[in-house]
Amino acid sequence: MQWWAAVAIGAMLALPATAETLRVEGVFAAQAREASLLPTIGVGPFTGPDGAELADAIERRLAKLGADGLPHVRLIPPALRPDGLLTGRTGVQVASSDYREGRERCVEKKDGKCTRRERYSVACVRRTVALRADLEVRRRTGALPYAVAKTRDDRSDWCEDRGVATNVDGVVSGMVESVAAEVQHDLAPHAEDYTVRVIETRDGLPADAAARFKQAVKLTKHDPAAACAVFAEVDRMAPDNGATAFNLALCAESAGRYREAADRYARARLFAPYAGGEVSKGLARVTALAAGAQDVALMRSRPPVTGSGF
Repeated sequence: MQWWAAVAIGAMLALPATAETLRVEGVFAAQAREASLLPTIGVGPFTGPDGAELADAIERRLAKLGADGLPHVRLIPPALRPDGLLTGRTGVQVASSDYREGRERCVEKKDGKCTRRERYSVACVRRTVALRADLEVRRRTGALPYAVAKTRDDRSDWCEDRGVATNVDGVVSGMVESVAAEVQHDLAPHAEDYTVRVIETRDGLPADAAARFKQAVKLTKHDPAAACAVFAEVDRMAPDNGATAFNLALCAESAGRYREAADRYARARLFAPYAGGEVSKGLARVTALAAGAQDVALMRSRPPVTGSGF
């Protein structure tokens, strides 16, 4: 999972159902920005076990880019001399080891109750399946705007009296699809829609500002714009409050004002040290969102790519 995805998903999963939150919609930049800004790309040969399957999975995903309305690198056949050619090699390792697990069973009962137990052991197997994919995009000049190693692993255990052996081919196929999805996000910007919880503590605020702050928190449930306006009022009433600074940074992030959001998150770090983790996540998000907005604007300003594609 990419860092921005972990940040966004973590923000959503950490929230109780009734939490006061603000919703954010934006476009995250591709992880490999230089490669994502190429006009065209082709998928070349992939070597190694399951290499062809991975190439097909990546090609399928790149061919569907644009369904969300975002501009993107154009997939064309390698024969048409794309600006970048994606190639790779894969390796799969399967390792199994035998071991034993202890069990206990009743061997004697009296009046429906077990009076004597005995221990015994059963044969078990532990298996690890590991996939490694080395990928690169090479430009016609020989430059490498994208060169990564993707790894996946799966461990499963089963015994003669419980569990079943999973199918290795099925496990590897799942890993291949996971890598292909990650490569898609490496090579193209994509939209996210997520919510982040506001800070509700009113510590350090005078009574009148604290009352307005409480109203702002309640407004986040049904009128985010009004909530942000009240947070701004609280900031004027009592400057340099950490919770207010964080919430205003989140307001700016939600409104797409990423430079302002970054400045406000940096300010929140000074006055809300207890929220350092959330501040770091916010700064990471707005950095990626600002880059995404910039890349989308650049790609939309280009003349359309014409010619045969998939």
